[in-house]
Amino acid sequence: MIIDGLQINNWSRPVIDEVRSGGVDIVHATVGVWEDLAGTMTRIGAFRHLCRTNADAIRIVRTVDEMRQAKADGVLGIVLGFQNSSMLGDDPEMAGIFADVGVRVVQLTYNIANHLGSSCWEPHDGGLTRAGHRMVTALNDAGVLVDISHVGNRTGRDAVDASAQPIAITHGNPLSFCDSPRNKPDDLVAAVADRGGVIGCTLYPLFMGGADVTRAEYCGMLARLADTIGVEHVAIGSDAVLGWDPDALGWMRSGRWDRPVEPEAIPQFPPWPTWFDGPKDFPSLAEGLDEAGFAPDERDLVLGGNWLRLFDTVFA
Repeated sequence: MIIDGLQINNWSRPVIDEVRSGGVDIVHATVGVWEDLAGTMTRIGAFRHLCRTNADAIRIVRTVDEMRQAKADGVLGIVLGFQNSSMLGDDPEMAGIFADVGVRVVQLTYNIANHLGSSCWEPHDGGLTRAGHRMVTALNDAGVLVDISHVGNRTGRDAVDASAQPIAITHGNPLSFCDSPRNKPDDLVAAVADRGGVIGCTLYPLFMGGADVTRAEYCGMLARLADTIGVEHVAIGSDAVLGWDPDALGWMRSGRWDRPVEPEAIPQFPPWPTWFDGPKDFPSLAEGLDEAGFAPDERDLVLGGNWLRLFDTVFA
C-alpha cells in the first residue's frame, strides 16, 4: 500500500486521476488551513461532494480497515486533515466533532502562532500553551493524529512530551539535509521516533534544496535517516500542490494576514525535480529507494507501511 502523508491539492477529477496514476492508494489531504469553523465545514462539504460525484475513484477513509477496503476496490482513499487548529477555536470538544466527520489529522499551528503554540517561522517560540496541552489531550482522546510539520521546535517538543499517542511530522525533512525553518533538528526528529511517531519526508522543492537535488541525494538522506532513527519511523509526505492557479501560493502561505501589496510580490510555485514532479512519480521514488539500498520490505515500509501502522495505533 502506497500512502502519501500530505498533499494540499485543489482537488478535481483530473487531479484524482493524476494521483492514482502513480499507484498511490491513500492520501492525507488538507481540507483546512486558514479557515474559521464555517469556512472549514464548507470545505469539508465540498470534498464530500467531490467524493460522492466521483465514487468510482475516491472516498474518505477513517480507519485502517476502510483504507484496505478502498485499495481492494481500486479507489483512492482520503484521510482528511487540517494544517492548522484555528477552526477548532478554544473548545477541545471540537476535536471529537471534527473526528466524527472524518478529520483524522490536525497540525497544531500553521505559519503563524496561535492560541495553542508557535509556528516554525516565529522569532520566539513560547512552547505549547495551556490550551495547547488541553487540545493535545482532546485530539488523543478523539483518535486524531497530532502533526507538528509547521510547528516551532519548542512547541513541537512540548507536543511530543504531552501526547499520550505517537505524533507525526507529516511533511518535513531533517534540518541537516536542508537548512530551512520548516525542517526539523535531529533531536526533535529523534524524539518523535522514540515515542513511536513517523516523519514524512517531503519532496516540496524549497524544503529539500531545490529542483536540482537528485534522486540519489534525496533517497540517500532517507537511508541515513533510517539508519539513525529506524526505518520503521521514515515515510513520505510529498506536499504535492496539484490543481492550483499560479498565484495561489500567496494565500496558501499567508492567508489574509500578510497579503502582497504589489502584484510582482505574489510568490509563484517553485519548479519540482524532473524525477519527482508530483504523485505520478512515486514509481521513480520507489526505484530510488531500491538504488539507495533499501530492502524490498524496508522500501514498502517507507512508501506506506509505516503510515499504516501509525494510523492503526492512533485512529483506534
